[in-house]
Amino acid sequence: MDEKEYDENGKSEQDVALENFFNGDNEIVKYARICYGREDSTNKEGLIKTLITNGHTSVFEHSVFTFRIRCPIFVARQWMRHRMGSYTEKSLRYTKPGSFTKLELNNPEAEELIDVIFKTTMSTYETLLSMGIKKEQARAILPIGIETEFYWTVNARSLMNFLKLRLDPHAQKEIRDYAEKVMNIFEEKMPITAKYFSKYVLRR
Repeated sequence: MDEKEYDENGKSEQDVALENFFNGDNEIVKYARICYGREDSTNKEGLIKTLITNGHTSVFEHSVFTFRIRCPIFVARQWMRHRMGSYTEKSLRYTKPGSFTKLELNNPEAEELIDVIFKTTMSTYETLLSMGIKKEQARAILPIGIETEFYWTVNARSLMNFLKLRLDPHAQKEIRDYAEKVMNIFEEKMPITAKYFSKYVLRR
């Protein structure tokens, strides 16, 4: 498990943090070899390359990652369309919202307008709470640009599907940025698998 920094509210200082991981490249090779009825010294890289290039990816379901993600709600809703994973999200019924995400629009006037709207919305939200309105009702006015946090547990097969779709140039820039960070962790934990996935699936 990686070391991370958390503030007094338990919020990670990182927007993509690996919480837990098990079964890397070595285990994938071990589990794949049972198909051939032996557990000999078959070339590890060669076997993983064959699995990736031939689409024999079910064995990668034995590798499991758990991430802690902090991102704007509009990114989280795209993320959670990837249903082959498990999600546990911070609830605005019980907690106050986090920060607003500042978009890089290359338009100072537009960025300033959005900032004013966000600040006005948060002020209104706090006013509603002071009037006795419950968080679960006051949250109705919050925009989808506020940050949320969630845990995401996903096997490597589904992770690769996520990366294939969200690293595509047609994906929204904001979620592509997060996917790049996930890819960096994938490369660190499963370097051989990530190498051939990048070469033969992402083609980069």
